[in-house]
Amino acid sequence: MVVLHAAYGLIVWSVVLLLRRFEVLPRARVLAGFVIAGVIGGLVAVWAWPADLAVLLDLPGVLLGDLVYSWSIAYLGDPASSQAHFTIPWLLRVPQVYVPVSTLFWGFVGLVVQAVVNRKRR
Repeated sequence: MVVLHAAYGLIVWSVVLLLRRFEVLPRARVLAGFVIAGVIGGLVAVWAWPADLAVLLDLPGVLLGDLVYSWSIAYLGDPASSQAHFTIPWLLRVPQVYVPVSTLFWGFVGLVVQAVVNRKRR
């Protein structure tokens, strides 16, 4: 688990360095790095699904994605249907839901870290 989070850290750090090199997004580099890591994590979880490995590859994205999926069926779909999975929009179905949820989660974490970095620079 620590190795996987270190890999995410490496992705974020690489994107930040790349954006710094090209002088892009000076006040949002960290946020961009986290968003890109979230997209990559979500795509990897979709690729690894239905294996249990998907949970390990993007723990917050998969756990929150499963929660969003359950809520979608409960509030948007027909939970009494034998095919409840097909009563919700495609993007909210497992495994597709992992990509937007992972992106939003890691983007929020990046927003918090970026705010701290920007405050520290002043």
